[in-house]
Amino acid sequence: MKTLATMIAITLTAFTARASEPVPYIAMPIDNGYAIDAHGKRQPNALCARDVIWACPPRYPLRARSSDPTTWSRNFRGDGLYRLDIDLKTGRVSRVTIIKSTASAILDRASTGAFSRWGFTPGKWSAMIIPTAVRVTWVPVLIQEREL
Repeated sequence: MKTLATMIAITLTAFTARASEPVPYIAMPIDNGYAIDAHGKRQPNALCARDVIWACPPRYPLRARSSDPTTWSRNFRGDGLYRLDIDLKTGRVSRVTIIKSTASAILDRASTGAFSRWGFTPGKWSAMIIPTAVRVTWVPVLIQEREL
């Protein structure tokens, strides 16, 4: 089921992309990593994910400021691991720590910026460890104008 949902998301993204536009493959597997509840016990991330109130995805910059597609980076990729410290009173993320960098400052900055805005049900979780995997795949899209 997870594979089917991923394939549908990638297909829809590919069909809405413009010619020569990078299509990101961004995975945040919640079956890896773990969460720490309010009592200090380690739990699977899936349990913590149920109590997410607000979780915006990272917005990775997929192209340079240039309008020339030949200058855009085609090598945005990296696997990272982040720790989110959660304030028990508010449920807001109080600090994001990079445990394992993606080896790209741009990807790390985008991930930590998004994770710092996350919110959880107050009083349930004190921390969450989240792995990320980012891959940018260039998909050629042919756009043809049709005459009526």
